Amino acid sequence: MLVISCHADTGFDAHRLARRGDGTLHGHLDNFAGVYAVMRAYFSGALDRGNVRIELTEGEETDMAGAYRVRATLAPDDLVVVVDVTGVKTAADFTIEKCRLSELADFVAQALAGLDYELFADSPDPISSDDEWDIYAETQPFALFLGIPVAGGDYNEGEVSCREASLAAAAEALVRLARAHDEAWD
Repeated sequence: MLVISCHADTGFDAHRLARRGDGTLHGHLDNFAGVYAVMRAYFSGALDRGNVRIELTEGEETDMAGAYRVRATLAPDDLVVVVDVTGVKTAADFTIEKCRLSELADFVAQALAGLDYELFADSPDPISSDDEWDIYAETQPFALFLGIPVAGGDYNEGEVSCREASLAAAAEALVRLARAHDEAWD
Protein backbone atom coordinates (compact mmCIF):
# COMPACT_ATOMS: atom_id res chain seq x y z
CA MET A 1 0.00 0.00 0.00
CA LEU A 2 1.07 3.59 -0.62
CA VAL A 3 0.52 5.61 2.54
CA ILE A 4 0.60 9.39 2.28
CA SER A 5 1.23 10.91 5.70
CA CYS A 6 0.82 14.65 6.15
CA HIS A 7 0.57 16.46 9.45
CA ALA A 8 -2.43 18.75 9.60
CA ASP A 9 -1.56 20.56 12.81
CA THR A 10 0.31 23.83 13.00
CA GLY A 11 2.25 25.72 15.63
CA PHE A 12 0.21 28.92 15.12
CA ASP A 13 -2.72 30.39 17.06
CA ALA A 14 -4.00 32.26 13.99
CA HIS A 15 -3.36 31.74 10.30
CA ARG A 16 -2.77 34.20 7.51
CA LEU A 17 -2.32 33.68 3.78
CA ALA A 18 -1.86 36.14 0.93
CA ARG A 19 -1.93 35.20 -2.73
CA ARG A 20 0.53 37.37 -4.60
CA GLY A 21 0.28 38.25 -8.26
CA ASP A 22 3.66 36.70 -9.05
CA GLY A 23 2.56 33.09 -8.52
CA THR A 24 3.57 32.89 -4.87
CA LEU A 25 1.70 32.43 -1.63
CA HIS A 26 2.83 34.07 1.60
CA GLY A 27 1.64 33.13 5.06
CA HIS A 28 1.57 30.40 7.68
CA LEU A 29 2.28 27.41 5.46
CA ASP A 30 3.54 24.71 7.87
CA ASN A 31 1.83 22.42 7.12
CA PHE A 32 -1.21 23.79 5.37
CA ALA A 33 0.86 23.73 2.16
CA GLY A 34 1.34 19.98 2.52
CA VAL A 35 -2.33 19.37 3.30
CA TYR A 36 -3.34 21.45 0.28
CA ALA A 37 -1.05 19.48 -2.04
CA VAL A 38 -2.35 16.15 -0.70
CA MET A 39 -5.96 17.29 -1.01
CA ARG A 40 -5.31 18.59 -4.52
CA ALA A 41 -4.08 15.11 -5.48
CA TYR A 42 -7.04 13.53 -3.71
CA PHE A 43 -9.66 15.72 -5.36
CA SER A 44 -8.13 15.10 -8.78
CA GLY A 45 -9.68 11.63 -8.53
CA ALA A 46 -6.41 10.05 -9.59
CA LEU A 47 -5.72 8.52 -6.16
CA ASP A 48 -8.91 6.45 -6.20
CA ARG A 49 -7.04 3.21 -6.65
CA GLY A 50 -7.81 1.22 -3.51
CA ASN A 51 -4.09 0.91 -2.84
CA VAL A 52 -3.56 4.45 -1.51
CA ARG A 53 -4.21 5.56 2.03
CA ILE A 54 -4.10 9.21 3.11
CA GLU A 55 -3.37 9.99 6.74
CA LEU A 56 -3.71 13.59 7.95
CA THR A 57 -1.95 13.35 11.28
CA GLU A 58 -1.66 15.32 14.47
CA GLY A 59 1.16 15.90 16.91
CA GLU A 60 4.02 16.60 14.50
CA GLU A 61 4.58 19.91 16.25
CA THR A 62 4.69 18.24 19.68
CA ASP A 63 4.93 14.48 20.22
CA MET A 64 4.43 12.83 16.80
CA ALA A 65 1.32 11.07 18.16
CA GLY A 66 -0.27 10.78 14.72
CA ALA A 67 2.80 9.21 13.16
CA TYR A 68 3.05 6.69 15.98
CA ARG A 69 -0.65 5.84 15.53
CA VAL A 70 -0.23 5.33 11.77
CA ARG A 71 3.03 3.41 12.15
CA ALA A 72 1.26 0.80 14.30
CA THR A 73 -1.03 -0.01 11.35
CA LEU A 74 1.59 -0.35 8.58
CA ALA A 75 2.62 -3.51 6.79
CA PRO A 76 6.40 -4.08 6.40
CA ASP A 77 6.36 -3.41 2.65
CA ASP A 78 4.13 -0.31 2.68
CA LEU A 79 5.59 2.73 0.95
CA VAL A 80 5.22 5.81 3.16
CA VAL A 81 5.42 9.27 1.61
CA VAL A 82 5.60 12.05 4.20
CA VAL A 83 4.48 15.41 2.79
CA ASP A 84 5.57 18.61 4.51
CA VAL A 85 7.24 21.93 3.84
CA THR A 86 11.02 22.14 3.55
CA GLY A 87 13.50 24.97 3.95
CA VAL A 88 15.84 23.51 1.32
CA LYS A 89 16.95 26.28 -1.01
CA THR A 90 16.14 25.00 -4.48
CA ALA A 91 14.86 26.22 -7.82
CA ALA A 92 13.11 22.84 -8.23
CA ASP A 93 9.36 22.57 -7.68
CA PHE A 94 9.75 20.09 -4.81
CA THR A 95 12.25 17.85 -3.10
CA ILE A 96 12.42 14.18 -2.32
CA GLU A 97 14.43 13.85 0.88
CA LYS A 98 15.42 10.99 3.14
CA CYS A 99 15.35 8.59 0.20
CA ARG A 100 18.18 6.33 1.35
CA LEU A 101 17.58 3.06 -0.48
CA SER A 102 18.90 2.90 -4.03
CA GLU A 103 15.93 0.80 -5.15
CA LEU A 104 13.56 3.44 -3.75
CA ALA A 105 15.52 6.21 -5.48
CA ASP A 106 15.28 4.26 -8.75
CA PHE A 107 11.53 3.84 -8.27
CA VAL A 108 11.14 7.57 -7.61
CA ALA A 109 13.24 8.49 -10.66
CA GLN A 110 11.06 6.38 -12.93
CA ALA A 111 7.79 7.55 -11.39
CA LEU A 112 8.68 11.24 -11.43
CA ALA A 113 10.53 11.42 -14.76
CA GLY A 114 10.03 14.84 -16.32
CA LEU A 115 9.03 16.60 -13.09
CA ASP A 116 11.28 19.30 -11.64
CA TYR A 117 12.58 17.99 -8.29
CA GLU A 118 15.78 17.36 -6.36
CA LEU A 119 16.47 14.05 -4.63
CA PHE A 120 18.51 13.72 -1.44
CA ALA A 121 19.46 10.62 0.55
CA ASP A 122 19.18 12.68 3.74
CA SER A 123 17.59 16.02 4.63
CA PRO A 124 19.50 19.20 3.88
CA ASP A 125 16.71 21.33 5.41
CA PRO A 126 18.50 24.05 7.43
CA ILE A 127 15.44 24.74 9.59
CA SER A 128 14.44 21.30 10.80
CA SER A 129 15.25 17.78 9.75
CA ASP A 130 13.06 16.09 12.37
CA ASP A 131 9.62 15.07 11.15
CA GLU A 132 7.23 12.13 10.85
CA TRP A 133 9.61 10.32 8.51
CA ASP A 134 11.87 9.65 11.49
CA ILE A 135 9.06 7.76 13.23
CA TYR A 136 8.17 5.68 10.16
CA ALA A 137 11.81 4.93 9.28
CA GLU A 138 12.21 3.05 12.57
CA THR A 139 10.08 0.22 11.14
CA GLN A 140 9.53 1.00 7.46
CA PRO A 141 12.40 0.52 5.00
CA PHE A 142 10.35 2.17 2.25
CA ALA A 143 9.76 5.72 3.45
CA LEU A 144 10.60 9.08 1.91
CA PHE A 145 9.89 12.77 2.42
CA LEU A 146 8.28 14.95 -0.26
CA GLY A 147 9.13 18.56 0.55
CA ILE A 148 7.36 21.67 -0.63
CA PRO A 149 10.02 24.40 -0.69
CA VAL A 150 9.30 27.54 1.31
CA ALA A 151 11.49 30.60 1.71
CA GLY A 152 11.78 33.79 3.68
CA GLY A 153 12.22 32.62 7.24
CA ASP A 154 11.58 29.83 9.72
CA TYR A 155 8.39 28.04 8.71
CA ASN A 156 7.93 26.90 12.32
CA GLU A 157 7.99 30.48 13.61
CA GLY A 158 6.04 32.56 11.12
CA GLU A 159 5.09 33.47 7.62
CA VAL A 160 7.02 32.17 4.63
CA SER A 161 6.44 32.01 0.88
CA CYS A 162 6.05 29.21 -1.62
CA ARG A 163 5.35 29.01 -5.30
CA GLU A 164 1.92 27.88 -6.40
CA ALA A 165 3.71 25.77 -9.03
CA SER A 166 5.32 23.79 -6.19
CA LEU A 167 1.92 22.87 -4.78
CA ALA A 168 0.69 21.70 -8.19
CA ALA A 169 3.89 19.74 -8.83
CA ALA A 170 3.75 18.08 -5.40
CA ALA A 171 0.17 16.96 -6.08
CA GLU A 172 1.22 15.60 -9.48
CA ALA A 173 4.14 13.76 -7.86
CA LEU A 174 1.75 12.04 -5.43
CA VAL A 175 -0.48 10.94 -8.31
CA ARG A 176 2.51 9.60 -10.24
CA LEU A 177 3.88 7.78 -7.21
CA ALA A 178 0.46 6.16 -6.73
CA ARG A 179 0.30 5.05 -10.37
CA ALA A 180 3.85 3.72 -10.32
CA HIS A 181 3.20 1.95 -7.05
CA ASP A 182 0.20 0.16 -8.55
CA GLU A 183 2.19 -0.87 -11.61
CA ALA A 184 5.50 -1.93 -10.11
CA TRP A 185 5.57 -2.03 -6.34
CA ASP A 186 3.31 -4.95 -5.49
